[in-house]
Amino acid sequence: MFWRFVRKELLTHLLTMRLAVALIFTVLLAAMTALTGSIDFSRNYAAYRQEVREVEEELEQVTVYSQVRTRLVFPPQPLSILSRGVMQAFGRQYSVNVEGINIYAPALSSNYDSQFMKTLVQIDFTTVVGLLLSFLAVVLAFDGICGEREQGTLKQVLTNPMARGQVVLAKLMGGILTLSVPFAIGFGISLLIMLANPDVMLSGEDWVRLGGYFVLSCLFLGQVYALSLMVSTFARESDTALIVCLFAWLVSGVGYVNALPSLTRYGVETPPNQNYLDRRQTLWDAHNAEVRGWQQQNPPPGDRISFGLPRGGVLRYGRPEGYDWLVRLEGFQREKRLKLEEELYQARWAVWEPLARQAYEVDNWSILSPISTYQVLSQQLARTTIDDLFHLSKVGRDYRETLISYLRGKKAFASRRWFTDDPLDQEPLIPNSLALPEGVAIQETELWRERMAWVEEQDRRIAEGAGRHLDLSDLPRPGGEWQRSLGSSFELMTPGLVILLLGFGASVMATIARFLKYDPT
Repeated sequence: MFWRFVRKELLTHLLTMRLAVALIFTVLLAAMTALTGSIDFSRNYAAYRQEVREVEEELEQVTVYSQVRTRLVFPPQPLSILSRGVMQAFGRQYSVNVEGINIYAPALSSNYDSQFMKTLVQIDFTTVVGLLLSFLAVVLAFDGICGEREQGTLKQVLTNPMARGQVVLAKLMGGILTLSVPFAIGFGISLLIMLANPDVMLSGEDWVRLGGYFVLSCLFLGQVYALSLMVSTFARESDTALIVCLFAWLVSGVGYVNALPSLTRYGVETPPNQNYLDRRQTLWDAHNAEVRGWQQQNPPPGDRISFGLPRGGVLRYGRPEGYDWLVRLEGFQREKRLKLEEELYQARWAVWEPLARQAYEVDNWSILSPISTYQVLSQQLARTTIDDLFHLSKVGRDYRETLISYLRGKKAFASRRWFTDDPLDQEPLIPNSLALPEGVAIQETELWRERMAWVEEQDRRIAEGAGRHLDLSDLPRPGGEWQRSLGSSFELMTPGLVILLLGFGASVMATIARFLKYDPT
């Protein structure tokens, strides 16, 4: 009897115009969002591959250790096609160098975003489920009990040899199975479009995440259906139930989802950026004072051209005594600079952290709305949250420590190769500085013009050769997990999943408890 009643509920919903209209819109929107998302992904994946090539080419051209800086380039997440989140379909990059620590990994370039999407609201399949199919759940369930009472069919239902609790469960199962039909079709269309894109390569873990996404979506739709059916048991008239359900859907969906980011700004106080600027100035003043003190005790050579000429970020054609002084200066200030960069990072993060906490609060307080809870959980599965964005930054900061250790192992900080690729026997620009007249600008002398012509000839020979490039074949590559693991994602999802399950269970229990005392007349 129970399964016969489930079948009856299912067939009743399947034959309604409500479902037919929702199915048409779901198919159209699923195809549109998946297609535009797939186009965006391909554009950004092409940008990612181009960026990887550029990084490798730049490292091949390095001639001094101070140029050993790289960009960690992360590909776009394929599941961002379904759930764009914070990271969306962009590839990301994190600039790694000794002279600074970045806060987060920015998108490769907004120019790689699809221009087609600029003319539309940037929605994804998660938005379609969260708004359109949740609205369908409300429309199907709001008169599930009170509507049958008004039509007089509820008394006939209760004459069957089936407990009232089973009637509620049968209605729930029939409704959830009905909602699964448009969702499964839309999900299947989105998946086919994704798989048709040759740039989308899904790993085994991605398939597990897709399975979790399917179950999560069904659970969410079941919760909305259960909540609407609960309202139907408490309302005596279907018009009243519809008004209550639609109001709750508008508030928790359109209203709460859009108001939550604005509300969190009032819950987290953000310090002014001037605090960071003042702290930065103080730290730099102290550092520069230390360097000046060292230079007073260790004055540079008096030769006006001891330090060579800057050639594309590299010093060349300097005198040996000038290079030796620069090596000693670099040895003095390097550890201090590393400490300074850490302090500057902490000062900047003190201003950025409240802004990040505002974004975190949006995710934390999303549990007050089923729709926002579902959207956040979907983004956590797709690895497109702000947590995943800062995870990339942590990978970059860890790699920076690896890079510093590598340079220390090469003794790069205490070597003239830090700033010049001149060989030890390189002829300086001015072999004999005594030949320069006192009180005359160097650039005004005939000797200077002759030697600059010599420099151009030397530069040409260096450009034609390849002997000065550093051998970076042993440069460590980024290791570890550059993206959040499945276990870590589920751990992050635990609070939202618990709230979702509790909400579903509580609404089912409240519906059964109310229906046990419900007067069908």
